[in-house]
Amino acid sequence: MKKAALLLVALVVVVFAPATDAGETSWFDMENCVFCRHLTEDPGLLKHMSWEHHDINNGAVTITVVDPEYRDSYMSAQKAMMEEGRKLQSGEVAFTEVTMCGHCQNYGRLMMMGVAIEYVQGETAYMILMTSDDPEKVKEIKAYAQHNREETARLKEAGKM
Repeated sequence: MKKAALLLVALVVVVFAPATDAGETSWFDMENCVFCRHLTEDPGLLKHMSWEHHDINNGAVTITVVDPEYRDSYMSAQKAMMEEGRKLQSGEVAFTEVTMCGHCQNYGRLMMMGVAIEYVQGETAYMILMTSDDPEKVKEIKAYAQHNREETARLKEAGKM
């Protein structure tokens, strides 16, 4: 539970990310995004994890499955992302000094809209449920999930996952 709360704090900071034109920002930027780049610190991690994004009645669920031998790398990446969030939230690093990908910016936008977000940490799988009772917010959540499906497929096609 504590890890989920810390991850939430880390991800909340994207709410304050400067808005950028969609043409200027990649959806996933594993090299430059202050959060996502930590997923490439272990060069084998991305190829030993999978992301699934599914619509549910009132939103979407993201399921990340990590091969057991890469769990420590995944947990290390999560810890590093939380530290980035802490630095931004504390003011140690200015929001204007970091790059965030379109995914992280949109995640923050959904949080700012008041979408309910729940985290479930399992032994080798991690789930994020995004839900709302507001039909307009549900539409936004599902559009975000669809964009994730499309961009994840592109990463797989490019051999990066």
